[in-house]
Parts: sequence; structure tokens; C-alpha cells
Amino acid sequence: MPIARLPYVRHRGVTRHPGSVLTLAVTEDGTILASGGKRASVTTEWTLDHLRTGSQGTRLWNVADMSVLERPSSAGIRGATLVVIWARQADETQDVLYAGTQNGYFFCWRQRDGVFEETFVLQMPDPGEITAMAFDLTNNCLCLCSRNDMVQSWAISKDPLTGKWMTTNIFSRKYPRLAPQAITFAAFDNSQDRDIMVLGLHNSGPIYTIRGKTGEPASEWSAGAKIGDAVFNWKDGVFCIDDPTSGPALFRNRRHTRSTASGRTHVRERFVSGSMGQPLSAVATMGEALATLSVGTSEWVQTEATAEIGGVSVVFAAQTRALDFSEEIFVWKRAQETSTGWGKMGALVVLGCIAFVYQNLMTQIRVLQSINM
Repeated sequence: MPIARLPYVRHRGVTRHPGSVLTLAVTEDGTILASGGKRASVTTEWTLDHLRTGSQGTRLWNVADMSVLERPSSAGIRGATLVVIWARQADETQDVLYAGTQNGYFFCWRQRDGVFEETFVLQMPDPGEITAMAFDLTNNCLCLCSRNDMVQSWAISKDPLTGKWMTTNIFSRKYPRLAPQAITFAAFDNSQDRDIMVLGLHNSGPIYTIRGKTGEPASEWSAGAKIGDAVFNWKDGVFCIDDPTSGPALFRNRRHTRSTASGRTHVRERFVSGSMGQPLSAVATMGEALATLSVGTSEWVQTEATAEIGGVSVVFAAQTRALDFSEEIFVWKRAQETSTGWGKMGALVVLGCIAFVYQNLMTQIRVLQSINM
């Protein structure tokens, strides 16, 4: 069976995640999963844990056994965690975690001697719900956007003497009636001052390209659809938007390529989509359905994440049900192709043929040597 057609198999996930799960992200090496959401109600059994940690729902999980990892505590006033992303950053040997919250806070966690610590926390001016974040390793810059039309870019650096992290605001700018849903550094721009793409909800999906140094608008065009979310694969030159009414749509250089079944989307090498009343679907880059992953037909698939772990495709997903109860994080891994009996027999046959040829060759050499003597 071709590797692209091998089925996904359900594996151990998180059966009792405290509170809702609104966002998921996995490290590039697939070892740590981050989840963000809203903490459980004070009436639940999770109350004491949340009071002790002060966490509003940003959690870390060891993907190997889906056990919870220690993470920094917070002041408890930042609101629900709405966005989590992992980023490769200069001078860091492991991925760092950036997160954005309901009350306009954004913060960074990094590993130090195997333990996560918080390096900084800031709040946006005129704070609103942070809807998306992106990081650019080329310039060590973080960009983010919020529900109230704010777009920001920050330079992240370290003091060379103290090692303390420093944040410098590059620009803060409002784009009226944009309602930004997704943001990314334009990887097609190879300059040291990369442009930023911002995708909005209103007016048939406006897509702005803005200058990375000033925030000044450079161009604007319409996706011709509502944008609930978006993910980008600059390696293949494509990105996918999630239209809540008609489903995912793929674009290559502003050209619509193909739509798939309705639902929210996420991408690494492939897209994963799902929505309320619909199963998850693993979709190839050009839109071909590869697999269907069922989480039930009556629940809302809120968020997904994908990874390649040891050459195996892995899908993480979470539902949103009653916010005052524990939720579940699902995990599927693509089945690995196993060697068949014929494969082993074929190897033995090949070795046998090589031995036979070698034996006959040596016999002929000995015959020729005896004739020449």
C-alpha cells in the first residue's frame, strides 16, 4: 500500500484536560505539545490546581506519553489563552513558546536546564483578544494581531552582558474594519526586512501586505471568501484559508486552486480540517482527501495541530463542549508500512543470486588460471 494511503490509528491522548482547549501547537521535533484555553469553573475538581498555579489554561504535554509537564505560573489576570506557537529563535537550542491571551497579553516561555521559565510578558495598548501570532527567525521578530484591528511587530533580543531578554516595538498600527484572523511573515520576501501578510474577516476576506519595518500598507486584495483561520506552507508556495460557510480553500500566488470539505484548518505538509458535525479529514496539499478521523458527529472540532515524528505523520485535535468541564485531546498516528513475507524472501533470493554469480565467477577464474599454467 502506498505510504500516502496508510490509515491513521488512534493513540493515547489527554482524556481530562482542565477546561476548554482553544489552541494547539507542537514543537518542530514533535516532542512537546502546547495547549491553550479557558480554565475550568471554580465549581469543578480542577479548582485547587488552578488556584495553585494561577494558570488560565496554557499547558505543556510530553508527546511520548501525553503526560503533563511543569510550566511557569502566571498572575491569573491575562484571560484565556487563544494562541500558542512554537518558534526557532536565535541563540536558543530548543523551540520557545509564544502565547497570546483574551486580555491582550502575550508572553514567552523557554526551556532552561530542562525546566520552562517565562522570559517576558507584555500587554498590547488598547488591549483586545489576540487572534494570531507569527515569528521570523531571519530577523528575530514577532508579529501579532488582535480582534480590535491592531497589528504589532516586535524585535526580540538579549542583553549581551546579562542575557536578559529585551523586546523593542517596531510598529503598532490599527487597520479599521479588518478584524485580523491570521498573520504571517511573507517568506517569499528574502530581504532582511520581510513584509507581513494580515488576513481579515470582513469584506470578503481582505488580505493586506504591509511593510515589516513601518506597518505601512503595501498592497491589498480579496480572497473572495470569509476567513475564519489561515495556515501557510511557503515551502510549496501555498496557503489555505478556512471559510466557515464553504470550507477550506487553497491559494497559490493569489490564485484559488481547490476547495475541500468544510471546517477549520491546520497545515504542515498536509492540511487537516474539521468542524461541528463533521469528522476530521487529512487533506493533501492540492486538496485530495487522504483519510477521515472521527471524533464524534455532535461536537465542535475547535483546533488541530500536525507533526512529523520519526518520519510518522501525527495529528492532534481537540473539541469544544461545555467550557466548565474537562476536555479531550485526540491523537492519531499514520500506520507504518511493515515488511511483508515476500519482501524478506526477495532479499534472500537476491543474496542467493549474488552468491551464485560470485561462486561461478571464482570457478571460471580458477579454470583460466589452470589453463595458463
